[in-house]
Formats: sequence, structure tokens, C-alpha cells
Amino acid sequence: LDPAANQNGEAFGLFAALPAGGDLVALPEVQTAEVQIIHNSADPAAEFVDIYLNGNLIADDFEFRTASAFLEVPAETPINIDVAPQNSTDVSDSIFNLNTTLTANETYIAVANGVLDPSQFDDSVNTIGFGIDVFTGAQQSSTNAGETSVLVHHGSTDAPTVDVRETSVPAGIIVDDISYPEFQGYLDLATQDYTLDVELGDNSAVVQSYEAPLQTLGLADAAITVVASGFLDPAANQNGEAFGLFAA
Repeated sequence: LDPAANQNGEAFGLFAALPAGGDLVALPEVQTAEVQIIHNSADPAAEFVDIYLNGNLIADDFEFRTASAFLEVPAETPINIDVAPQNSTDVSDSIFNLNTTLTANETYIAVANGVLDPSQFDDSVNTIGFGIDVFTGAQQSSTNAGETSVLVHHGSTDAPTVDVRETSVPAGIIVDDISYPEFQGYLDLATQDYTLDVELGDNSAVVQSYEAPLQTLGLADAAITVVASGFLDPAANQNGEAFGLFAA
């Protein structure tokens, strides 16, 4: 287990002895990655979904605006993540499939976004429909001790390109020209309470202002994901949940 402390002897492993004898056969190590899943699809028809990994149910009645813990999943081999309606019987009820191969020892954020049938929503809703957007290089703690690392994701289907301006320090524009469904890499922030203005990309108007109480919430040393979520115009989009900023 610790070759360096034991004359650099061979490292730990499991080996099989074959009937014919000869060299032992090394059993390969299972390669894994970690992924946090965030349900951010504001489609009322997808308020609750079931999530399957390689045909096995891993999240039952997974609710809009909730997040899983970081889950250990197979890496270096193709995997299937399926989304099915609430109360599905098995993976054959899948309404969306993501086939992907993850890198061993990597950490990911996977955000479910969009709507199941864009034709049933306002024309401003992105026409690519439902999908899972994946960020590679996710963090489970802050980069710097005492700070908060914040990953920003634009997941509002009918919202235009926006900027995020911090007005209490003031730090100015901290997220510039982010569009659906992009991620902005981690911001390493002093853990204090902030005020954020979400502005149109040309800075002509403020969409809404929000408090970001990192200190009040005790988020020192944490890494979080902030998602733009919901509809700017719920009335034109089946009265889905209204736009807001939410943190996982």
C-alpha cells in the first residue's frame, strides 16, 4: 500500500493465478469520476424526473431546482445517463439519453436544462430542447482557504445574453456576456455578502438584482454553482417558474 516506506517494493494490487501457471494476471483497477447533477429544466412537465445510470435508477422523483451530492460513476468507459418521467418503471421509459465517457479522477457538474417540446413554448425559448450541459473541472471546495469559489451557469431558456455586475464592493462586471447554456469558469471571491445586478449583455437595462450572502450562509472554503433558472416570461411559457439565481 505504501511502496516508498517499504524499500520501493511493488505496489498493491489483485492478481489471478491461471491453471496453466506462469505470470500472474493483474486485475484492472476500476476507474471512476465524480459528478453532481443539477435539475434546472423549468418545463412544468419535467418538474419531477427519474435519473438512470447505465440502466440503474440513481435519483427517484428528482425535483426541479434540486441537486444531487457528488456521485462516484464509472470512468474511461462509455456510460449512459437517462432522464425518464416521474414514476417510470425502468430505463425503457427514457425521454433523454446522454452517452458519454468521463475521465478518471475528474470531477464534473451536469446541469439538466431546456424544455421537452420547444413548440409548446414562446419563440424565444431555445429550440434545441432538453439537454444536459456538462462542466469539466468542477470543485468541491474553494481554491483558496477562506474564500468561496463560484461557478456560474446560464440555464434560463428564454433569457438573452447577460452580464453580472457586483454593486456593493463595487467590483463591477464579474461575468461578461454569458449566454444560454454556457458556464463561466470559477470566480474566487472573498467570503462576504454581495449585491448582484443581472444586466442585458449591452448593459442597457438591469433584469433583476439579487443578494449573494456568501458570508451569511457560511460558505467560506466552499465551492458552489450559481445557475440562472426559470423563465423571464412565465405567462408565455406554460406558467413555468420565474427567472432567478439559485445556488447548488
